Amino acid sequence: KMAPAVVAAINPTGIRKMIDVGGASGSYTIAFLQANSEARATLFDLPKVIEIAKERLEAAGMTDRVTLAPGNFYSDPLPTGHDFAFLSAIIHQNSPEQNRALYNKIYQALEPDGRIVVRDHVMSPDRIQPVDGALFAVNMLVGTSGGGTYTFDEIADGLSSAGFSDIRQLQSKGMFSLVEGFKKN
Repeated sequence: KMAPAVVAAINPTGIRKMIDVGGASGSYTIAFLQANSEARATLFDLPKVIEIAKERLEAAGMTDRVTLAPGNFYSDPLPTGHDFAFLSAIIHQNSPEQNRALYNKIYQALEPDGRIVVRDHVMSPDRIQPVDGALFAVNMLVGTSGGGTYTFDEIADGLSSAGFSDIRQLQSKGMFSLVEGFKKN
């Protein structure tokens, strides 16, 4: 339900080839392709998840515009040649070190002038706002080995360490907050 509004906030105009990292069932891939008829996509996720995405993409009539790439973003390289990368609801399950490694992989998967957008909770500097993000962080502390929620500065620092620049927050809406950065030549 939220995917079209998130895609509109990102402004998908001009995207030629995107990669949806950990793209799950393909909801965002479909929303991006519906919003931009010129775009093509690579959906990267675990093999079992790719099978679910394949069914959804077939039902949406989009299989001819999507490359399904099975893999594990912790251990496998990402396919290259993209001008846009979407990382949705992933960073909260990772430690800061895991996120830095993932941002590095995404940087390598992007062409010069490529763009990344991260969708997740973006916490206030004191980590108490938004409240749902603070509660979510406790859940991640209990349910993952190193996950949590991150402030804009922490996300920006991780993206910057991978080489991204012009990092800014596009939207602040709980789990639908958006941070973008660019790979400059």
